[in-house]
Amino acid sequence: MALLVFIAGCGAGNDSKKDSSKSNGKTTMTVATLTGGNNEIYAELIGKEISSFNENNKFNVELVQEAYSNEQYKTKLTTLMSSNAQPDIFFTFESGFLQPFVDGGKVYPISEAIEADQEWSDRYPDKSIFGPVTIEDKFYAVPNTRQLVTMTYNTQLFKEAGVSKPTTYQEFLDVCKALKSKGITPLAVPAQEAWYSGQLLQQLANIVGGEELFNGTVDGTIKWNDKRYVKAGEMLQELVDKEYLVEGFLGMTPNEAFDKFNKSEVGMMMNLTSAVTMFNDKDNPIYDDIDFFRLPADEEVNQNINVGSTGQMFAVSSQAKNIEAASAFIKQLTEKQFQQELVNLGQVLVTNTEVDYTKTDEMSLRMGEIFTDVTLYTPWLDRIFGAGEGIEFNNAAVAIMAGGNPQEKLDDLQQFALDNSDR
Repeated sequence: MALLVFIAGCGAGNDSKKDSSKSNGKTTMTVATLTGGNNEIYAELIGKEISSFNENNKFNVELVQEAYSNEQYKTKLTTLMSSNAQPDIFFTFESGFLQPFVDGGKVYPISEAIEADQEWSDRYPDKSIFGPVTIEDKFYAVPNTRQLVTMTYNTQLFKEAGVSKPTTYQEFLDVCKALKSKGITPLAVPAQEAWYSGQLLQQLANIVGGEELFNGTVDGTIKWNDKRYVKAGEMLQELVDKEYLVEGFLGMTPNEAFDKFNKSEVGMMMNLTSAVTMFNDKDNPIYDDIDFFRLPADEEVNQNINVGSTGQMFAVSSQAKNIEAASAFIKQLTEKQFQQELVNLGQVLVTNTEVDYTKTDEMSLRMGEIFTDVTLYTPWLDRIFGAGEGIEFNNAAVAIMAGGNPQEKLDDLQQFALDNSDR
């Protein structure tokens, strides 16, 4: 059985790991994962994989799971890395979130293990999925799924308001107005976790500026207070000013938002495709009334650009007590048992592992349809820019939703970027 330690606060230390590197003659290694909201079920699946690995591995190691909330993890892992107390195996995001750890020599280039194992390598027919975690021709993490930001909506409430799934952003605003006129709260965004606000602002920026704005942001040629970001901030502010967001959204947790949606108290909720698990209970009274759409753009050129990337991604510390064992565990995640569990939860795989798609339920199939015509995935900006500008982008989004002036908040973000880098 896997030992799961839920780390309740950022001050929780790694002392237990240091004091018990040996357990019953076995070397103890830690696996850091996310928990909370829709991440709980994935933490449970990782726990099962840890139990299986502990029973059967040839390395004389025992894995112990440590779980953190999403928002907490982004700062906690940085703290652990800086104090040289990082977990042996850890969940990671891509791009800028991972790169500082790589630059600091904290992450093992797992491409070495995969390139030396043809069976493992062959499970990834599309090697481009390693692009977001590739640094100087080596990749440092292994993804398992693709993810998108989606709008989940209640088709029955839409019918009551006389509206249908929007195909432009103006139609989306019309839907919000119609829902509100019928006494239905249009949209839940649980802003207690700032990344929810950040991903909404980012998708609005996709709608306004498309690929050019995203690429220019990433390569540093476009500033955070670019007029297109300001416009996206004004669009975000409009949703608040017109009272289209659920009451108390600034202090609302994801679980509270999921609960309100499943009780038909809101017409829509912005979430990740991986969160289909939070709706996918056939005892849910609105099960047959749930569907999905991507927040659309008015201009066709930006229509199929969406916040999204790879998911369920793990990396190995360069100081892991047994790098071979850590790599073997990550390889185990690409085998049928775990991959089948992901498919059963409606996830879109990046491997070619043979699984039984007949077990995929109707709702997951509905959700999967929104992937079909995406032309550009724009990874979350807090993943690209990490604990500095990335977190501050999310905080700027929250500040705008709290009534802050978009121009001022984005000016502050740009100044932060200038003060903390050469951007």
